[in-house]
Amino acid sequence: MSARVNSALIRQINLARVFHALREHPESSQRDLGRLTGLDKATISTVVAQLQDLKLVERSEQSKARRVGRPETALSIPRSAGILVGVRLEPSAIRVVTTTLAGAVLGHCQLAGSLDIDTALKALRATVDRELAEIGEDWSAVRAIGVGIPGLMDRSGRLVLAPNLGWRDVPIRAMLEELFGCPVEVDNDTKAAAIAERLFGMCRRTDDFIYVTGDSGVGGALFLGGRLYRGAGGFAGEIGHTKVVPGGNLCGCGRRGCLETYVSEAAILRRLAELGIEAADIGAVAALAEQGHGQVRDLLDEAGRHLGFALSNLVNILNPQLIVLGGNLAVVGAWLMPGLERALMEQALVPLAAEVSVRVSPLGEDAVPMGGIALALDGFLAPPRLTVPRG
Repeated sequence: MSARVNSALIRQINLARVFHALREHPESSQRDLGRLTGLDKATISTVVAQLQDLKLVERSEQSKARRVGRPETALSIPRSAGILVGVRLEPSAIRVVTTTLAGAVLGHCQLAGSLDIDTALKALRATVDRELAEIGEDWSAVRAIGVGIPGLMDRSGRLVLAPNLGWRDVPIRAMLEELFGCPVEVDNDTKAAAIAERLFGMCRRTDDFIYVTGDSGVGGALFLGGRLYRGAGGFAGEIGHTKVVPGGNLCGCGRRGCLETYVSEAAILRRLAELGIEAADIGAVAALAEQGHGQVRDLLDEAGRHLGFALSNLVNILNPQLIVLGGNLAVVGAWLMPGLERALMEQALVPLAAEVSVRVSPLGEDAVPMGGIALALDGFLAPPRLTVPRG
């Protein structure tokens, strides 16, 4: 039994490797896929046949001769293979993205969020229905849905605590699967965004990186050795609750001095209001900084120093190659960066600080919903969701 199970798991892993290689390198030949994945010719041939049986891959009618000799047939993931839906569920907004299985964006939209869970989920279902209609699809084409939520999520899909939403101990994945009637993957929003960076963004070739985002709070995710590190209970990476000021500002988690009380969008807007500076959102803050507003720039520099102080501890412990700023931190990244980098150089060990670089995510406001797409894709390709024919 164990040998059969292991054999099935290996076939599933190989299928996912080949699928992702083809997603990143469309129009590849079987020879190309062997080179990209390191799998032998026989395995590639078997996996490609399986993907064809599942209608996830098609051969082009036109051969492509890349070398002298026999021309090679190009493979691709067809539009007809299905679609994925990615969701960002925040207190103030719900954002939905639809893509092909290859990750090409078909549509996206945003609606107002709600702290009432029934209201939020009802609005989400109506929005996805509308989005499918707009791209000319129905629910039969949806392979899976992925949802990123700002909160502590356990491995069973239960939302343990979401302070900024006011939700606690909610079986959110089961609720969403009942709502949508299809497979749903749910995770912490920052972890989802980090997975998107790994699959679609700047970290496709980076095995060790820290992802930090700031929206309703400040979240973090740790990619170590090419894998997302979750910890014993699945909660690892709560960088926003790193203490940066002992006895400092009161946080929604009930503790004081947490990073997110100094660096999140809400914290920045609150501090600006105390200074008599009006800004509707983080985009307005960025505009003021761009215009050279001295107090705004000073505040962002201070927030950057707090962020750099917190990250210096992680740099000393984990020795990452890269730190990625996403979400609203990316919007004001240019003005956070000087203070952040100074704090890193002052607080982190010199050799480790010299090895790490800090960059702003290119995924922008779609980082979390694209994380939902990444979750959906991984869930769809993982057993037992995808039945692999015996080879």
